[in-house]
Amino acid sequence: MDKSFEETYRIVADLPAGDAFKAQRALTTDGREVIVKTVKPVAPDLFVRGLARLSEVRGPHNEHVLAWETQGAYVALAAEPVRGVDLGHVLAQAGSLAPPAATALAAQAAAGLAALHARGVVHGGVRPATLVRDEGGTVVLVDAGLAQAQGGADLTEEAPPRNAAYVSPEEALGRQLVPASDVYSLGVVLYQLVTGRLPFDGKNAFTVAEDHVGSPVIPPRRLNPAVPAPLEAVILRALAKPPEDRYASGRELAAALEDESQATLVASPTAPVTAPTRKLWPWIVAAVVAAAVVLAVLWATGVFAQKATVPNVVGANLTSAQATVAGAGFKLGTIAYQQAVGKPQGTVLAQTPAAGTQARKGAAIDVVAVGSTVQTVPDVIGQTQSAAAGAITAAGLTLGHVAQVYNDTAPAGTVTDQAPNAGLTAPAGSQVAITVSRGPAPSASPSATAVPDVVGQSESQATAALQTAGFAVVVERFPSSTVPAGTVTDQTPAAGVVAQRGTTVTVVVSSGPSTSSPAP
Repeated sequence: MDKSFEETYRIVADLPAGDAFKAQRALTTDGREVIVKTVKPVAPDLFVRGLARLSEVRGPHNEHVLAWETQGAYVALAAEPVRGVDLGHVLAQAGSLAPPAATALAAQAAAGLAALHARGVVHGGVRPATLVRDEGGTVVLVDAGLAQAQGGADLTEEAPPRNAAYVSPEEALGRQLVPASDVYSLGVVLYQLVTGRLPFDGKNAFTVAEDHVGSPVIPPRRLNPAVPAPLEAVILRALAKPPEDRYASGRELAAALEDESQATLVASPTAPVTAPTRKLWPWIVAAVVAAAVVLAVLWATGVFAQKATVPNVVGANLTSAQATVAGAGFKLGTIAYQQAVGKPQGTVLAQTPAAGTQARKGAAIDVVAVGSTVQTVPDVIGQTQSAAAGAITAAGLTLGHVAQVYNDTAPAGTVTDQAPNAGLTAPAGSQVAITVSRGPAPSASPSATAVPDVVGQSESQATAALQTAGFAVVVERFPSSTVPAGTVTDQTPAAGVVAQRGTTVTVVVSSGPSTSSPAP
């Protein structure tokens, strides 16, 4: 260990490594106890930058990182000790928990994820062993970022099935993890808490990982009828296969669990509940009581989004309507179009929810606007992402997938490509995908590769080529009078662009000649 770190922390005992290469108990020069974890990251510089963000996370549900130091290929970090018992031990003894206790624990864990995600940190290793109930009854997330820093889980056919028990579909596919990946893993934990079993199991890690990607989940209520239907809905959404279909972050999951916690803090008198062992009942009672306290704290600190009055956008044009709803804390949702004599193009005719009602901040407001069935795609290359989104919305279309790639010439945050191209016509409400610059790449990455050229190929050929190269694929269909139906007419990111494997490439596929005319 480097002399400077040695001077600060004196090692006194070895501990179970967890997600670290090794873990040790240490004392500072003033006698304070800390845990020193040594990690061998795949990308040390990137890991150290992540530690800087992680050290800024402060709250009752997160392990506190105090300091770190690079030691050749290794990084040592010091964290405040978390004394308690992890959920793995609880499940080993109890098998499962009553829904009120499970909901209470999940609410606290989601609050910990919310704090991480607010600082741009993805835990990447959520499972029972990294969820610890401390001596005060609070659930604390530990080992954030450590598993992924060292290459993630071994998901080969030679690895045991437990390696893949809590991985998200994107980790199973080798793609970049996002906050919704943590939501999925916590969803697996919650599923196991209320049913006593994992959603997927198999003979090895590879088969379990495959199930996470493509197999349906048995609804929890089939395994335990005591699970309330609303809680089942929360679990199943958390376990959705596409990340965009899940709660986007720990904050959203915490908000969803808030209402359910109110209903499950007191167990139904008719619900069959297996009596826990003597050693576990204080643990469960403390979790239920702590949940009530933590929910109050989370509400006061803003983790649970507050409600606000829905503004009136009827009569406004789409551009000003988007600004109005954003200013009130909402977002513009689905835009439907219909003809209206004497009203300008883009004028809002109706909205849902209605003006004056109360809705959760961040909720979508759907509108009906004046428009024809066909719109012209605007040119948004060179604009900022927000300006491009506004232009696309104002044109009667919707923003599709946003890919972010490194670019040595375009300023970070500006649009470098779009699909379909500007000037083409498309059905009202169709999606326009864009590629946004992340600025110059910090260094060469072994996981980056050039995007294949798939324009002119069939949809199946293009999809196969992109997936073989390591990219995800989104297909959008647009009419074309010159390109046969089923043929790729455009793509973004463009061919030749160097992007991280796992990046989503949007391909535009011809649907044949349009049967409608452009708007006048």
